Amino acid sequence: MGTGKITILFTSSVVKIKLLFLSVVFSLTGFLSVAQPRMMRPQGPVNEFSAIDGTSVLVYNLQAERDISSRAGFGPVFYVFPDVRMDSKQALELVGKLNLIGIAKEYGGRILIVNPSSEKWQDQDLDAFKRFIGTGGAPTNIKVIGIGSGATFVNQQLAATDLTGAIAGIVSIGGEPGKICKFPVPAFIGGKNAARVARPYQAASDSAPADPLQKVVVNADKRVDLETLFAEAWDKVLSCNYRYNNLFHTFYMSRGIDNPEGVKNFELVSIPMFKKSGIQRNVVEYPLVDMNAPSRPDNPDKYLWYEYIPKQAQDAAPGTVPLVVLLHGHGNDPRTQSETSGFPELAAEEGFMVVEMEWQGGNGYVPMGLDGIEAVVSVLRQKYPQIDGSRIYAEGLSAGAMTSNMLGIRKSHLFAAVAGHSGGIFSGNGLGYYAYGSEPLMNEAIQKRGHVQVGYCSVVGTHDDTIRYFNKDNWRGNPYLNVWRIYETVNGMPVTGDLDFNVDPTFGISLRDREFIHTGKSEDITIEFGQLYKDEIPMIRLMVINNYGHWNFKPAARLIWDFFRHFSRDTETKELHYQ
Repeated sequence: MGTGKITILFTSSVVKIKLLFLSVVFSLTGFLSVAQPRMMRPQGPVNEFSAIDGTSVLVYNLQAERDISSRAGFGPVFYVFPDVRMDSKQALELVGKLNLIGIAKEYGGRILIVNPSSEKWQDQDLDAFKRFIGTGGAPTNIKVIGIGSGATFVNQQLAATDLTGAIAGIVSIGGEPGKICKFPVPAFIGGKNAARVARPYQAASDSAPADPLQKVVVNADKRVDLETLFAEAWDKVLSCNYRYNNLFHTFYMSRGIDNPEGVKNFELVSIPMFKKSGIQRNVVEYPLVDMNAPSRPDNPDKYLWYEYIPKQAQDAAPGTVPLVVLLHGHGNDPRTQSETSGFPELAAEEGFMVVEMEWQGGNGYVPMGLDGIEAVVSVLRQKYPQIDGSRIYAEGLSAGAMTSNMLGIRKSHLFAAVAGHSGGIFSGNGLGYYAYGSEPLMNEAIQKRGHVQVGYCSVVGTHDDTIRYFNKDNWRGNPYLNVWRIYETVNGMPVTGDLDFNVDPTFGISLRDREFIHTGKSEDITIEFGQLYKDEIPMIRLMVINNYGHWNFKPAARLIWDFFRHFSRDTETKELHYQ
């Protein structure tokens, strides 16, 4: 079982944390592949709302300290439009009724009470809201809550604007109906006039492509109180999704709503609900002991990782459950991949286990390096006998993709197959990024050629702003092409030379099983797919997401898993098998 300190939880936080204010609250971005820890300064007394820069908006924020047990995805930013103007005490009472503080604490969210600038809601209040959500980074999880006259304002004015395309959910309780909802938006309608209020939202929803996240839920029972209505709204609508626009650019490279014509392209994305999916989520802090160091009662050196165990794997027979190792991008929170890649949700369907590691270190945790990652896998295999040691795989994003690319070559005895999403290997001798270079890795692949085989899957968006995909003019030395050649080499396959875009305008090489996949997310987001074979075995799978930026694309997880699941590695001989 190991000696790590283990906290077992589902979706509720078990660590008591304080609530403080932020002087700046507009950065609404989710995880960034170049993210750095934010410096947060307390403002105002604890457990009160505070006005922002003398405006009529009151803000309540979580404190700066890291809560490793909470969720860390694209946390909801609640904009509450109340029935009447509120002071900080009234605001605190309202959010207490709605349990917004508990939700914000668990999911890493924020709460803003948007008062009318005068005694009644006016057009200028809409302009103020636009300024708020346009000040910071790209919005990802805006939740609008309208109550009474505030709901009327939301229905009649806000819903009629382009902003609905960037809002992840609207709750309208007790307001008067509006005439139009500009773009489809998930909505919950309750209280008086609920049926009439819902009509514009439903009409917009009906015009959209079928999507289980795009729904309008109505509770027209006038006897239901505000607390119960909002609890239903959170459960059925607000907790299910977030939004971002990764089309034609990388979402976090933009600022606010900087492209009014593009808000219709904000994609709805599901949020993993671990408890509902039957997934046991474990947070593990594992102390590291230096046997040569003096004994200390409090050893500060430790690893951090997160385990996701679906119900069918919890009591499975020994050696029957595959394990997928997830690796986050540079500076990301170590829950990035588990909450945005789609692998835990897929694990709940397929029965494999997932672990996401804080491989990079920081925030008080020790960087793992490639040896540390292998050591953690060893600990997991002892702790969970059900893990099948022959079916261990790795997948990473950006810098995590570079790391998984390294693992497949350097730790080929452990991993049967690996995948990199939005990450290759840069050219050079390894003196640059994370000391990963194509020259030393290719040298290792050359030495292992004829002795080692590893399945490899590559996923990249054509509009990646960070690690750019190549075209006919700039393919030489491209990080993606570098890693493809490295895996061709280690697998004893013909190594790609000069690219010929007359052969294939997307990949520049001839591939088998060539497909063009419509994802259903947007007519502009499609996947081009192909494979490289050795002796009738598809050893390398290549996927390009057209018009997509530098981030996870959840539908790719299933295509990666469908590739992984055929490969296994004999735990004794270390030979690779394909079934």
